[in-house]
Amino acid sequence: MIELITISNAGGNWYLNKVVINPQHIATVAESQEHNRLLKEGKINLGFGEQVKFSKVQMAITSGFSEFIAVGSPTSIIEKLGRETKQLLKG
Repeated sequence: MIELITISNAGGNWYLNKVVINPQHIATVAESQEHNRLLKEGKINLGFGEQVKFSKVQMAITSGFSEFIAVGSPTSIIEKLGRETKQLLKG
């Protein structure tokens, strides 16, 4: 099990949450460009600097919920999962 920090928006206010998940239930991790843009525009008021990145974590259907926005780049989250990142090379 791993712990991630997530953000959520309720009633126009942003909140931080901790989630503990089984890393085997994660299907995909991708950069959340929408949330990164909102942070740069100053619309996510949680005290983060502009260098912070957000990722959309999509869960497997069997996990009970579909997706959430985690604090951290996709690479940092994948490293936390203990998985290696693989890059597709064009040739």
